[in-house]
Amino acid sequence: MVSVTIVANPYKLLAALLIVTVLHCFVALRSEAQRLPDEEVRTLRQISEKLNNTYWKKLSPDSCTKKDLNRNFDSPTMLSNVTCNCSFNQSTVCHVTNIQLKSLNLTGVLPEEFGDLPYLTEIDLVLNYINGSIPVSWARIPLVTISLLGNRISGSIPEALGNIETLEELILEDNQLGGKLPPKLGNLSRLRRL
Repeated sequence: MVSVTIVANPYKLLAALLIVTVLHCFVALRSEAQRLPDEEVRTLRQISEKLNNTYWKKLSPDSCTKKDLNRNFDSPTMLSNVTCNCSFNQSTVCHVTNIQLKSLNLTGVLPEEFGDLPYLTEIDLVLNYINGSIPVSWARIPLVTISLLGNRISGSIPEALGNIETLEELILEDNQLGGKLPPKLGNLSRLRRL
């Protein structure tokens, strides 16, 4: 019987171990370092409170990476989904880009605080029991989609919505809106659906 002993270079082994450890730490730190700014967390809390939303119980700066704002339901029409873009500041900062709260029986008032989420492109609150009027503050963010179908939204459509150059979809049917369509909506060159 022949026995073979392999003697590894201890310096190469130590160097390889050090590299693996550093890479592991970098990946772990990078995934945990992706955080929502405190202002956006406060804004999400205010939105949740105004909508009487019981599905966002664990709002924190880590909500984007933990995905604790997203829920799966037995019904295909029910949806609680918040999408974030975590590519800011070398992938250490996240910003909320899309909020979809569909068929969740939300009963609150339409929050003006959506206008405080500077990267928000989609507000989708279809098939709830939300009341109030469409806030003018929404006109200051780069919305692509506003979908409020099947709620209890009242008042008139704010003329300021005609200033949202990025708006492609304005879905407002089955609400209690009144008044004339603002002529400024004609400025929405990207609008595909009204």
